[in-house]
Amino acid sequence: MTPPGSRLDKYATPVLGDENVLKLGVFATNLRGGVTLSDIEGNLKGNWDETLRLAQRADRLGLDAVVPIARWRGYGGKANLGDRSFETFTWAAGLLAQTQRIMVFSTCHVPLAHPVMAAKMGATVDHISGGRWGLNIVAGWNASELAMFGLTQREHDQRYEVATEWAEALKQLWTVEGESDYEGQFIEVRAGFSEPKPVQGPYPVIMNAGTSPAGRAFAAAQSDLIFAGLTNLESAAEQVADIKRQAREERGREIKVFGRGHVVCRDSERQARADWDMIHRELADRDGAIATVKMNSANSQSTPFDEMKMEKTIEGMIAGFFSLPVVGTPDQVVDQMLDLQRLGLDGIALSWPDYDEGLQQMEELILPRLVEAGARRPVEEPAWPTA
Repeated sequence: MTPPGSRLDKYATPVLGDENVLKLGVFATNLRGGVTLSDIEGNLKGNWDETLRLAQRADRLGLDAVVPIARWRGYGGKANLGDRSFETFTWAAGLLAQTQRIMVFSTCHVPLAHPVMAAKMGATVDHISGGRWGLNIVAGWNASELAMFGLTQREHDQRYEVATEWAEALKQLWTVEGESDYEGQFIEVRAGFSEPKPVQGPYPVIMNAGTSPAGRAFAAAQSDLIFAGLTNLESAAEQVADIKRQAREERGREIKVFGRGHVVCRDSERQARADWDMIHRELADRDGAIATVKMNSANSQSTPFDEMKMEKTIEGMIAGFFSLPVVGTPDQVVDQMLDLQRLGLDGIALSWPDYDEGLQQMEELILPRLVEAGARRPVEEPAWPTA
């Protein structure tokens, strides 16, 4: 238990610390279907027992983070995956109260929470966890979801202007003692006050996933880590280097870069590729994928809609929401993960068509190989304070 009033250095947390060379997280376990737009046996059901079981197993395996997607409605199509989802602040609090080491993030859409509210909720969850909570800031991209709140989508780059003021006000509430004002063009806080301060100092780990120029500029200024939208190995090294260079040269800051990997692991490469095709092509929810790709392209610069590349874009949406495909035997999967690390990635958030199967493979086949390769340390009792 963290002593009352004590502060922990966020740079010692699992996702920012030096315990593992290659950080590993679990992605999108808070909603039905996860990030596989294919209504198959073994796909996530979107219930509490399931999401808690997966978080506790990831915790026991020594994985570093659980990162959710914040959703308010389904993706449409026949399967309408994502129609069941957990709100991510309360979800994170529940998971953190029943785990020991792993970090759990909340994903917050900037237009939906005033920074005073977000500061109080975040500090609360950070205290519940003993300092294992992180915040994923999303500037806001889904117009139909915002409409449920009576809000209208802003122009793309202006969303990041708002998010910048929001993040500045949030950090001020987390770090300044007593009352303080914040006055920006979009965000205003009068006599702002928030106690208790978070357990992590100077404030909790912050990430974002914007890979447009505006999103990267926001990350360089405000985030500790960024999820880069990497879709192929050929361009990954240059993208990662550019992100880190921008933060260092423009802001004098060092940030971590994480990617996302969608995994199908089998005894043979032939079987792995056959199962990949069956899940993500033959059984895919194409209607849901098409609707989501069009919606995404209308509201985001990270995944531009291109009629000429529509089929490839649809497949990318179905298979992990534009994650890097990690397909093959256990040795091949490990080699691909190590290749990503050599290209400059600090971590990978993983997803699977079947998360129970994927975590079992991690325990029995993947993690021992990563330990042998020196990318991960053997699982031990948490060396870091726990709630």
